[in-house]
Amino acid sequence: MRTFKVTLPAMQSLSSPTLLKHLPDVQLLSNLNALAQDRGIRLYLVGGSVRDLLLNREITDLDFAVDRDAIPFAKALADRTGEAFVKLDSCPPTARVVVRKTRLTLDFTQLRAETLETDLQLRDFTINAIAIDLSSLLARATVKLIDPCHGFRDIEAKRLRFPSPQVVVDDPLRMLRAYRLAAELAFELPEPTVNLIRHHKEMLSTVSIERVRDEFIKILNVYNSAIYLRQMDKTRLLSQVIPEIEGMRRLQFGDCPGLTVLEHCLAAIEMYEAQPAPDTWQPYHKEVQTYIHGNLSNGVKRRQVIKLGLMLHDVGNRAMKSIRTEDDVRILGRENVGAEITVEISKRLRLGKKVAKLINCLARNQIQIRSLQISLPPTRRDILRLLKNAGEDWLGVLLVSYALQRASRDLLGPPDEAAKLECVMREIADFYFSEILPMMVRGRLITGHDIIQTLGMKPGIRIGRILNHVESLQFEGKIHTSEEALVAAKTFVDECEA
Repeated sequence: MRTFKVTLPAMQSLSSPTLLKHLPDVQLLSNLNALAQDRGIRLYLVGGSVRDLLLNREITDLDFAVDRDAIPFAKALADRTGEAFVKLDSCPPTARVVVRKTRLTLDFTQLRAETLETDLQLRDFTINAIAIDLSSLLARATVKLIDPCHGFRDIEAKRLRFPSPQVVVDDPLRMLRAYRLAAELAFELPEPTVNLIRHHKEMLSTVSIERVRDEFIKILNVYNSAIYLRQMDKTRLLSQVIPEIEGMRRLQFGDCPGLTVLEHCLAAIEMYEAQPAPDTWQPYHKEVQTYIHGNLSNGVKRRQVIKLGLMLHDVGNRAMKSIRTEDDVRILGRENVGAEITVEISKRLRLGKKVAKLINCLARNQIQIRSLQISLPPTRRDILRLLKNAGEDWLGVLLVSYALQRASRDLLGPPDEAAKLECVMREIADFYFSEILPMMVRGRLITGHDIIQTLGMKPGIRIGRILNHVESLQFEGKIHTSEEALVAAKTFVDECEA
């Protein structure tokens, strides 16, 4: 059996009953320890499991370091308990057991070094480089933390440190993960950590885009992600994820010297995180929350894509900065160019078709919102045009506009276009939820079969055109009954034939 060498001064004694109280399924842990003793294997709880245990965070998975036979041991546990077994990796040997009833996962990884202490020093952060002897935890009143990198001290200080510069070189994704963990745990990045990231930032390009995407999306999922996006920008790591950021940082926003386009976009994210929707939308709070927390694909929620849309809102400015002849032309050009660039970015990050569609919609429909603010209140026809163009994502389009205009007010001061936008947003929401949504729930006033039977027409694409025309009249409030719909359909046919 391999001998575990541990530096004694790095050990911190804690109450075993207190720790066990916060661990899930202690009976399973006892059975696990008995199996390990039967097979002559030493088990150590390690990594994020120990970190979360020390932080009193909810634990849904347990990570174990195993001195040998990690995969056979995990398979033996799965066979004994009847739970699911999954082989994860061969180098180092890693396997998982999933408790079906509770969805608790137990990962077993074989040591990558000759000693446990050395293995811990290879981990990503000091706060994840702490281990607990499982048998001691279950049998003794106190247990000593195996902490060669002084991770417990960093947990108490709420800071993130790399165990060594080499761990960044070994896996450059750890630079991005530093900001993600800092955001999730509300930890700080001390100067040595920041300097290492600044020095090695270009190495992020060697990491697969899928791994980069996953970490970046997790950062956007955090409530106050704007703070950490700014920190990433200071080290230029943000530009390694999205190179287009460089142009936004160098471009002035509006007529305010020293204020960049990127700062405006980050300020908009901050506004969105502080208050996504105006108070006038309070009657529709449930609907708004359902929308923004809805999943698009692979666990990506709309709220994350809205933040990405805000960050890239002015990405088309640099491409259009030479057009200065007419304001409307410049704005329209920027919206179209910006939409194309944001779609390309979402494709490059492999975020999926649904995300690309949403981010395109958020960018292209901003000009419509500005036109609705020109003459208040907005007309029914103008609102219908927005709802038709944006579809179910009209909510997202308005949320983006609201955050952007509040950021402009906060950075530039009056005039306060945000107040006008709130009026527009209330008009649109009231109209949609009181009139359009009930119509959609009720369905069309007539069907294609009704048109065929009443007007003596044959099935074909003309039927669809007629139905779309009748539906438009219904949404515009010009017809309300099936009889009126049939009359409108006949009138439409007669006019087309004439």
